[in-house]
Amino acid sequence: MTSPDPRLAEARERRLQDDFGQARALCHAVLETRPDDAEALGLLGICDIECGDVTGGRAWLDQAEAADPGNASVHLYRSMQFEAEGNAKAALDAARRASECDSGRFDIWGRLGDLAGIGGNLPLAAECFDKALRAEEQHPARAHVALRLAGLELQLGRTDAAEAALQATEAASGGGLPPEGLAIRAAVARNRADWSLLRDVAQDWLDAVPNDNDARGALAQALSQLGYYRRAIEIFSPVVAERGADPGSLAALGRLYLGARDTEAARKTFESALEIDPNSADALFGLARIGNFAGRVDEVETYCRRILAAHPDHLDACAFLSETTGGRIEDDELATLETARERSDLPADRRSVALFALGDAYHRRKRRAEAFAVWTLANETKWLQHNGRLESGYDRDAQCARVDRLITQFDGREPVGLDPVGPTPIFIVGMPRSGTTLLEAAISAHDDVEPSGELPALPFIFEQFERWARETRWQGGRIPDDRLDAWREIYFKQLREYGLDGAQWVTDKQPSNFQAVGLIRQLFPRSPVIHIRRRPLETAFSIYRRNFTRQWPFAHALDDIRHYYVEQARMCDHWLRTYPDNVTDIQYETLVIAFEDSLRSLLAHIGLSWDPKCLEFYKQERQIMTFSAMQVRRPPSADHLDSTTPYLEWLGDFEAGLEACGVDPETGEWRSANEGQAGSPRPGPKATEPEPASGGFWRRLFNRRGGAQS
Repeated sequence: MTSPDPRLAEARERRLQDDFGQARALCHAVLETRPDDAEALGLLGICDIECGDVTGGRAWLDQAEAADPGNASVHLYRSMQFEAEGNAKAALDAARRASECDSGRFDIWGRLGDLAGIGGNLPLAAECFDKALRAEEQHPARAHVALRLAGLELQLGRTDAAEAALQATEAASGGGLPPEGLAIRAAVARNRADWSLLRDVAQDWLDAVPNDNDARGALAQALSQLGYYRRAIEIFSPVVAERGADPGSLAALGRLYLGARDTEAARKTFESALEIDPNSADALFGLARIGNFAGRVDEVETYCRRILAAHPDHLDACAFLSETTGGRIEDDELATLETARERSDLPADRRSVALFALGDAYHRRKRRAEAFAVWTLANETKWLQHNGRLESGYDRDAQCARVDRLITQFDGREPVGLDPVGPTPIFIVGMPRSGTTLLEAAISAHDDVEPSGELPALPFIFEQFERWARETRWQGGRIPDDRLDAWREIYFKQLREYGLDGAQWVTDKQPSNFQAVGLIRQLFPRSPVIHIRRRPLETAFSIYRRNFTRQWPFAHALDDIRHYYVEQARMCDHWLRTYPDNVTDIQYETLVIAFEDSLRSLLAHIGLSWDPKCLEFYKQERQIMTFSAMQVRRPPSADHLDSTTPYLEWLGDFEAGLEACGVDPETGEWRSANEGQAGSPRPGPKATEPEPASGGFWRRLFNRRGGAQS
């Protein structure tokens, strides 16, 4: 084979620089001594084509292909000729032929990827761009192709691959990402529900392009998910002002007001959107949510059915209607939800919403095998949403290590400082779905107490504490005052944002705060912590049936829920023993059955006088922003303490496994795993119980009621 003429390399460079005259001159010089040089003939052809002479270019390429049918460059240029002539299929075929002739060239794979993408074959385009990056690690266009690959991978739903391509972009460019890359990374963070990452990336994006509304929207979303709704409103308001009569932007702003608990501003904003578009699904859905938070189920049904009248296939409206009414939906609405079960093409987040609601609808109709099967599919879909694969994202070893570490760090010997000036939080902790909402509703009906719901502030502070403890190798004792002051300010700032800074007492019912009790004792020495327990199987089943967010990775498998329950019980047992003056526990079933006695004892124990309004909490006009928004609009009742009996054949050996791990399967109380006996009595309120919660008490209770009929 004749070696390539070095003048051809220079000709290629001249062509890439649009110096077509010099490129042609070099090619003609080569042809004087090598008249059948396919490279020179092909270069002359592409120069003519790029200068607008497609006919002349085709003639040169015909000669080149005749001289060397296996020349990859000739087929590459031929692909460009066909594209100029408007023959997309022939262009793609020619590029594919070029890749078969030479599989190690960046430009060929890049060309084939471009054409595949133009033709809508995104998987092929991504495959070709990936091969281009593997072919030449130092190509000058590497960063550009890597960025395009990242965008394709994102479109294909492969977020891990998109992030890898972004890292390749950064490495190839020797610096940060351009705005387009930041937009892709923001989308990756959004898909992963990694709101801290989204906040940081969106801020960089907005710094790079200060007037970019998409960047503002991404930053506002991140801030809202992290609980900074007022800041999110400030960021997003200019977008709404610029877009003017845009119902979608108004509805998004309304959702931010709703997150900030300004329901009046939210309602007005949603209504403004409806003035522009009376069928705006986003605005109607926002009004349905306001109705749900206020306990007005008729409003929820009205607005959801208005959505469905205009948008019959609106899965979110069907799902919300099912969730709010406990599965009481019409046959056509049920059929809409059933479509989600068969549609694997739906985004995982939307499919999971519909599937959980479909399970509720089947449950309502007593189609229990179908209900449990759909809930299982819904939870598997959550795995896909969070991890991109069918496996749990819950790290059992990490949770065990965290509990071990906290038990060591907070051993009760640390000195406690002075009480801070401000509202005194009452922390209600435990497992999700254990009765925290009921307990908060009752306590916050007291004249001296304001409810705050599930504040995100303390979980954020706890993350900062864990990071600080790792970095400083803190092993216990008094946390420095400057750190405590900074963390308290974060907490009180959120209370100010919610208009709660003037309260005497404030409830905070974020269940996961059970991990932060040692930290709470140093931050707020006077704050009572109430640990509420509920029969573990009931708790687990209720969690399994609900659409929990990424914050709760254990929530999507019964084995993971059991593990988390055990670690929660072990952790709370430590707090009860270590801080008996701050921490007390209460049994959900006892609270429901002997409500007044339990509540009187509890209020006295935490330092509150008796207020009869607490008994009629369900009559209070207030917003409740949890799964239990409708349930706590009614007096407490023992009628629904057993929801699991009809599902025991699918719930397996949950209770036996729990007991083997050291937890009482009837009360959820931590036992000594070695002795298998309940621990010593806990200090705290001694509520009057109908009979001891042991020896099958709850089963006997259910039998007295004639069995469970959920």
